Amino acid sequence: MASIKKVNRGMQNGAETINDNLEAINSELTSGGNVVHKTGDESVAGNKTFTSEMATADLKVNGRFLTTKSDSFYVGCGLTLSLTKKGNIVEVCFSGTMTSSGSGKPMGGSGFTWVSPDYRPSSTVSVIGHFSGTSKSFQIDIGANGEVVWWGETTSGGETPRGTAFYYLN
Repeated sequence: MASIKKVNRGMQNGAETINDNLEAINSELTSGGNVVHKTGDESVAGNKTFTSEMATADLKVNGRFLTTKSDSFYVGCGLTLSLTKKGNIVEVCFSGTMTSSGSGKPMGGSGFTWVSPDYRPSSTVSVIGHFSGTSKSFQIDIGANGEVVWWGETTSGGETPRGTAFYYLN
């Protein structure tokens, strides 16, 4: 950073010292010095916090997305969704043992919970899983209101849903 001289009231050559300080700052800014610029490639060290929205044309992550939150939801009919939010992406893992469900029907029953607002997409998303030990697959829709709708075959129970899928929040 530019070396700035202290200016005191009534000092000799005060105006010249102020001018020298301004020229040192200008030189630092125009020479590329130790400041962040609006254009050009450069590295910025340390943690930075943006207090409002940030936009970028492309995003390259050299490290990893840090997990922001994880929860499990029993959505009914024996199906549990384990959700992990990583930035704007949600990972969903299927588990449980199915009781029964009909195709096109909302999941539910005793003790069920809809997906909480932290994990709800802005519009309905479809995710696909499979039943362990079979060649059968299923699809569920997660609505913007958190409702989960079953789109697999009608099940009579006993199947074990498994799999991992991802969706964007918006």
